[in-house]
Amino acid sequence: MEEIRDKIREYMEKYEPQLKKIAVVVLLIIVCLTIFAFREKGEETAMADEAEAELAIEETEAAGSGTIFVDIGGEVKNPMLAELPEGSRVEDAIEAAGGLTDNADMTSINRAAFAEDGAKIYIPAVTEPGEISASGGAAAAASAGVSTSTGKININTADSETLQELNGVGPSTAQKIIDYRTSRGSFGSIEDIKNVSGIGDKTYEKLKDFITI
Repeated sequence: MEEIRDKIREYMEKYEPQLKKIAVVVLLIIVCLTIFAFREKGEETAMADEAEAELAIEETEAAGSGTIFVDIGGEVKNPMLAELPEGSRVEDAIEAAGGLTDNADMTSINRAAFAEDGAKIYIPAVTEPGEISASGGAAAAASAGVSTSTGKININTADSETLQELNGVGPSTAQKIIDYRTSRGSFGSIEDIKNVSGIGDKTYEKLKDFITI
């Protein structure tokens, strides 16, 4: 055992300079790796902070752009392009336009519907009593939303009761059709009715021969 210790001591003394150099190299490697790890972690933290800052800016910009524009016309006192806060309702657009005229017909208008950016909101006029008597059944049909030339139901003007005459359209769907055209404007084509929630291709196929715009 003593002999082994002597040999180890002899070996250490013989190669001491080389071992010191190796120890120094190992120590330098450890220091370099430590510095690199801290630097990489710092860069990751900086990138994370930058991403959070960009996200905060985007959220601030989004919050600041909460404005919509709607075209409110018909029987309001001041037809106009109204600038409203996002989340406004049809009633807010009416108030922005100075309120309703005495001749406004609100039967088919849902005041509580949300106003959408770029929508056309049209307030129709009440049919004058003399107008119905003068034109007879034709005026009555038109006011109910029925085309006198085709007998089809006009989805842009028909009231809830008339819309419910269509196959597959109940009170709920009729109100959705009215709400859609109130907040987004008149239907551009009969096929646009498929944009109304609850009306898909199958329902449209049953309706298309009986509706018009």
